[in-house]
Amino acid sequence: MSFSIVIFQGPSASGKSTLQARLGLPRIVTWTSREPRPGEQDGREYHFTTREQMERMHQQGQMLEINEYRGNLYGTSLQSLEQAGEQGQARSSVMEAQGAKLVKQLLGERALLIGISASREQLERRLAERNVSMEEQQFRMASFDEEMAALSQCDLIIRNDDGQLHTAEAIIDCLRAGLG
Repeated sequence: MSFSIVIFQGPSASGKSTLQARLGLPRIVTWTSREPRPGEQDGREYHFTTREQMERMHQQGQMLEINEYRGNLYGTSLQSLEQAGEQGQARSSVMEAQGAKLVKQLLGERALLIGISASREQLERRLAERNVSMEEQQFRMASFDEEMAALSQCDLIIRNDDGQLHTAEAIIDCLRAGLG
């Protein structure tokens, strides 16, 4: 089986981006209407644009999905998904459950959905260690139950609690070897 895209989904602070980076596939660069942070570069971390442009792209059918987070839009263009797998190179992305579901519907077996899970207590501790404000922690954890339930749509679920990181990394290493 040949995957053109590997999607990571799961609750905030579950380790999606960490495991995505370990997989070592080129990332699909998604879009946002927020301003770049210091050190971020357009086309590397995100495609930075205006809210109006993203809404227009969505209305014109150029975006798979867009989501609002803290007043900014985030989304994935259909063009980036169509380019995934070109020249035999799979790509990866971190997405919310609804976007991952749409990718699976669009690409079928060419998409591998990997769910990353951890306990609520573990995720709360990780957010606190990152010095995330209590308000932001509560905001991120509000969707925990919904995000955990959505893992049922995944092809593979990796548990990433403390003490399981080496196992999670070993699973990703095996996937990398199989995709390479």
